[in-house]
Amino acid sequence: MKTFRCLLPVLICCAFAGCVTNSVPPAAQPPHPKEAEHLAVLANSTDLQARARACQELGVVGGTAAVAPLAALLTVEHLSDYARSGLEGIRDPAAGEALRRALPQLQGRHLAGAVNSLGVRREAAAVSDLQRLALDPARGASADALAALGLIATPEAAEALQKVLAEGSAEMKAAAAHAALAAAERLMSENRTAVARRLLEAAVKAVPESPAATAARSRLAAKR
Repeated sequence: MKTFRCLLPVLICCAFAGCVTNSVPPAAQPPHPKEAEHLAVLANSTDLQARARACQELGVVGGTAAVAPLAALLTVEHLSDYARSGLEGIRDPAAGEALRRALPQLQGRHLAGAVNSLGVRREAAAVSDLQRLALDPARGASADALAALGLIATPEAAEALQKVLAEGSAEMKAAAAHAALAAAERLMSENRTAVARRLLEAAVKAVPESPAATAARSRLAAKR
């Protein structure tokens, strides 16, 4: 329970820390003057540190042209984390799609990192992918997927969390309850109070004696 309890402040802070969202694609803009320079480093340099730095910089200045080169590095051991971080920062929807497509090929911390990036981006299109991961303990990213659903916090993400709260193992229900608290905060801030209430009620029912249930009851009472 300590692991899941410590995730709650992180989830709630991330939910309101200016997460990237692709619900409205950014207006078309000319490429940043530095983008081509960093892409050239990825394509031509053999210096690992230089390539890692280029990945990070592309997360700041990169656009559509940077997505494919970064996605190609997601399965490269020493550059995967840097490439994922770069994709996380690129606002183009293609970056989120690249992270989604990579999920079946990733394992361990690289899979967890990609899942986290999808949550930070509030990648609504990833909800079904994350739900499958949450319900597949063999992939080893159930808790990460649930946390990401809590950050995405759309009505569809709330439904996915409710499914886990109803059908998951005790451990999964505990993680889903904490994710539900974060999602409910976001949903209420967007005036989706009915969706948030159903999610909080599901958390209370799933883990009635937990600190998460206590917090959920408090929020439900405050919204009466």
